[in-house]
Amino acid sequence: MGSTGGGFLIGFGACILLVGLGANMILGQYYGQVMAWKDEVQQIYSITHSSYYEAALNSLDALSPGANMVADRIEPIPFLNQYAPPLRLVGNAASTMRQVRQASENAYYAINAIEFAPQYLMYAMIFGIVLAGSGSILAVRARARAGKGPAHPPNPPPPPVRVCLKCGYVASPGQRFCSNCGFSLNLS
Repeated sequence: MGSTGGGFLIGFGACILLVGLGANMILGQYYGQVMAWKDEVQQIYSITHSSYYEAALNSLDALSPGANMVADRIEPIPFLNQYAPPLRLVGNAASTMRQVRQASENAYYAINAIEFAPQYLMYAMIFGIVLAGSGSILAVRARARAGKGPAHPPNPPPPPVRVCLKCGYVASPGQRFCSNCGFSLNLS
């Protein structure tokens, strides 16, 4: 059982180690390029989550044709017809501002995750090494136990029974001459 558990730990630890190394190599290629944008992403995130941005977004929502049908009220007035199409675009602007806010959130959280990724990958690789090492210890111990044999040796075999060839008398162990006829029990 220890050999099976040790083999599992060795394999699982090696997998974690290799995945961590591969991810660290890939991340190392792009880490500097991504981190160069960190300040700009944080600045965009702070702008899109400010009270001024929220006020502008609420104002665009109030002006959009879907909110109170301003464009429908303007259309019948001939000299204001020129303003109706731009008012329809206000709703598109609000939608675009929401998309920019969502994109800034995604970029902000991604940069924060990438910033700490090398540290967590290093922890994963150390964990993989520890698992593989403990699996190796278990496998070596299991193999050593298998080489020694069982923990309690079986009972020793009984001494050979000596029978007198002349009279057929069964002698006790360690007896050299037959006690019945005196014949030598040493057959060597």
